[in-house]
Amino acid sequence: MFKPLEGVNVVDLTLAGSGPSCTKLMTEFGANDIWVEALNGTSTRNVHKYDFYCTGKRAIALNLKTPEGKEALTRILEKADVFVSNYRPKGLKNLGLTYEEVKAVKPDIIYATLTGFGEEGAEANDAGYDPVAFWAKGGLLQDFAEKGSLLVPPIAVGDITTGLALFGGICAALYKRRLTGEGCHVFSSLLGSAAYLNHDALIEVQYGEEYPKTRLKPRRAMLNTYQCSDGRWITMTITDKFEKYFHPLLKAIGREDLIGDPRWQCIEDTMYEHAPELVAIFDEAFANMTQKEALEALHSIDAPVAPVQTTEELISDAQVLANKYVYKLEASVPPEGAGSPDIWVPASPIKYNSVDSGVTGQTRGPRIGEHSVDILKEYGYDDAKIRDMLDRGIARQA
Repeated sequence: MFKPLEGVNVVDLTLAGSGPSCTKLMTEFGANDIWVEALNGTSTRNVHKYDFYCTGKRAIALNLKTPEGKEALTRILEKADVFVSNYRPKGLKNLGLTYEEVKAVKPDIIYATLTGFGEEGAEANDAGYDPVAFWAKGGLLQDFAEKGSLLVPPIAVGDITTGLALFGGICAALYKRRLTGEGCHVFSSLLGSAAYLNHDALIEVQYGEEYPKTRLKPRRAMLNTYQCSDGRWITMTITDKFEKYFHPLLKAIGREDLIGDPRWQCIEDTMYEHAPELVAIFDEAFANMTQKEALEALHSIDAPVAPVQTTEELISDAQVLANKYVYKLEASVPPEGAGSPDIWVPASPIKYNSVDSGVTGQTRGPRIGEHSVDILKEYGYDDAKIRDMLDRGIARQA
């Protein structure tokens, strides 16, 4: 299988979800990832998503507050291509791992950091978790909810989105280094990702658009959700070519009688000015159709439409399975009562040559310090020195 990052050595000083989601992609595409943890592990281990984040990584546990622990990390950094961390800036400074300090060890290093609120400003060192820095601060928690309500803060969507962004930045930096021989500091943040992903609302509010909205008064009636007679929902997303779709849509839902209505003379204006009236008409029409019937009607006119699915349905969706967007992985802690240790996890959404790419053959994430001895030997430590480091709590082996 084509693995574009084979031969790339990564020093992975990450925790929680955002950082590990970035380095996870690197291991899926061939990078040699050495995950450096504290002796008691990290918060990543406390979630059911642990194996998803950490399969394929090799783990070493070091006490970086000791000279010997720091020396071991320095040896690893000397042969690294990429250093990735989502520690706060002040945390990296306290450990002596700022960009300038790591660059002094490895001048061409790609130094990649991920923060909650960015590298600059009064909040740069604040604790930046996904619900706080991405959803709440980024305007998404309120403006993406039904008017008068708030979303229940989703978990890790911002983490993994920002991890994807940083992964792309690292790959671009590696390409630049190949051309010039120069490393760089590449960084991203949860807040920056939120602002970027929220670009539509961020721009539209400057033109007078108001948020949050209600589905009863959307920007466009054909960009909305509708409930069917069986209680299931569909989402229709017709955002242009209104002249092409409007009359066929009315026929498809059995409302040909409305085609000559004078309210719809200018279809472009109709989509906006008469949106609440159209929502009421569509609500009534779809309430007399099952979800399957509504989907068939809209597919018959080649309209962009999809069923509103649950996450549980996503796991067994035929299109998801055909493209291997999920695969089975042996879990460190299987679900209680499960007949198998395997759980479904998402594969990388990035594919190279085959839908199999991004589907790892690995099982579970590593235990704390599972590879400490092997890694220390690779970097020149003999058995006696390793035993001394383990005995004195400088390193830990699972």
